[in-house]
Amino acid sequence: MMNAISLALTNPMLSGGGAGDSDRYMFFATRNRMPSGTIVTAASGTNYVCSKIVVNTPQYKTRTFRFHLSGFASTEGGNAPQETVVTGTIGAPGNSVVADAMFIRAAGIFYQCTFAGLNTVTVADQTNGAWTDELTIPDVDPESEIEIWLFYHTAVGDKIWPVYRFQKHRGERVWGAGDLATLLAFKDTPLADSTAALDTNYATQTQPQYYGPDFMVAKGDWDGRPVALAVVDSLGEARQQFSAAADARGNLGWFRRWLDKDGGIGRIPHLMIGMPGNGSVRELTGTGSAIATRRWAILDEITAFNNNKKPFTVIANQMGQNDTAATYTVYFNTNYRSLVTRLRARYSGVKIVAFPPLGRTASTRTVTLTSVGTVVTATIASGINGLVTGQTVSISGATQTEYNGNVVITVTGPNSFTYNFAGSATTPATGTISANDLYLRAEYQSFSTNNTWPADGTDASGKWRLRNDILAKTNACCDESIDTYAAWVSGFRDGVWPGMLELPSTVVTVQSGTDGVATYTTIEVADASIFAPEQEINTYAGPDGIARLSTTLIASISGNTITISIPRATVLPVGSIVRPSVTPDGVHPYGAVIDRVANGIPQSEKLKFYP
Repeated sequence: MMNAISLALTNPMLSGGGAGDSDRYMFFATRNRMPSGTIVTAASGTNYVCSKIVVNTPQYKTRTFRFHLSGFASTEGGNAPQETVVTGTIGAPGNSVVADAMFIRAAGIFYQCTFAGLNTVTVADQTNGAWTDELTIPDVDPESEIEIWLFYHTAVGDKIWPVYRFQKHRGERVWGAGDLATLLAFKDTPLADSTAALDTNYATQTQPQYYGPDFMVAKGDWDGRPVALAVVDSLGEARQQFSAAADARGNLGWFRRWLDKDGGIGRIPHLMIGMPGNGSVRELTGTGSAIATRRWAILDEITAFNNNKKPFTVIANQMGQNDTAATYTVYFNTNYRSLVTRLRARYSGVKIVAFPPLGRTASTRTVTLTSVGTVVTATIASGINGLVTGQTVSISGATQTEYNGNVVITVTGPNSFTYNFAGSATTPATGTISANDLYLRAEYQSFSTNNTWPADGTDASGKWRLRNDILAKTNACCDESIDTYAAWVSGFRDGVWPGMLELPSTVVTVQSGTDGVATYTTIEVADASIFAPEQEINTYAGPDGIARLSTTLIASISGNTITISIPRATVLPVGSIVRPSVTPDGVHPYGAVIDRVANGIPQSEKLKFYP
């Protein structure tokens, strides 16, 4: 933990006596997020719900708190962040949600929150929602846990706005019942298992998201360190991590982990106001079915009860991934810079620090297939860069499905390889056919639209032109920039993801499977510490490690025992090599790359958050 002396020595803003304000509400909690995702429908017997989340506090004491409940949620995906996930239809509000009680629990003691002096509040659909009253409790020590218990209900069949996927390994729970009294009893058994009917699809994107407070602010011994309002998309608000992958402080994704890492000037308190799919051109604008301004109006409410002081000192802009357009002028000016213009107008004088987006590539190449007997000849016009004899390649898209599958290849030339199959009556194969190496090597990747490396002044290299303009602060698109490139890129090729061969790996120490029929759910490895739950892994035959045996997802880890999410039968001999997947789609990093980026950006860059 960084103490006041070391912080002052590191931070010139504090060495002159400190710049904090104990009477100013600031963002303080890890873990909190904006409502977004898929509506939850109340079922019979569980229409009364208690959601318990756990947040962690900053590196200074906190004591006075306010929490917010919203009456809407935002979309995710291509039209995010439209605030149109509602219980009714836009312009025609649906059912309300009754918050029956809300408590925070610190150091084992419950403290009840109130709403305008009452213990309950009704949150109406398509409204900004409600704030708790000011709650002052005994000082909460730095880097502590605070549990937030929300008891709420609707009628059976009514809808509830989605917010949190629960992180069970951190003590978070969701309980359901047909009445409030049954739920209140869980205060005596705070680690009782969640209600099975509500606790489904854990650690997946389809895990239900339950209602809870989104905006959270606190007063305390704020020491003047930066507090960030982070505008993010799916790269910042972790599309490939959901719940079980959270660290000890509840962080998912590289951006939260980097901000909350105890390095440089210390942990940076923050609130992320975006969600997966967020696009700059759609953020902080719109009305009706395109509205994306309610969250920002709630920020204004904080400023109003905060003596006209904002709950943050800097804006961290991680956007840009979803701003691509056919022409770079639209990409940079119409899309990316439009949000910057609105932010500067709304928060005049607040510093904007931008993070250039990561690149986007594909692990597939278009291939033509012909066959003679049981031998297929595959030809890739763009070259087979990186493919080697003995490697497994995934063939898909052939109309004649006998050509498709995971095949072991023999390289026959710079543009061709062969593999064996059962034979086909049709040659050449038809369809849109691709050959995929699953990001084993950087050399095989191809550039997606607008992502061609290097930036060359053309529209094709738009992503990297955006990076250059952010680093150069072109047209005041930011005040400072923190580059992500070196932490992300392959060590063997510019502009692409690291290949699996560049990431840490381990080996199987006890054979899994016996005959290819009997299934198993665990894999014993030499070092499971390099993995985390929700990480996809690939097992390759040793010692060369290029013939793929299995691909699966980690459900949990205990010591060096990996429990996988779906039973497998493929035999994994001792010495088989286990590698983490890189990305499912060339856009969103899996956990191994999330860690690579979070650990690769220097913590000293946090100094740029100061005015």
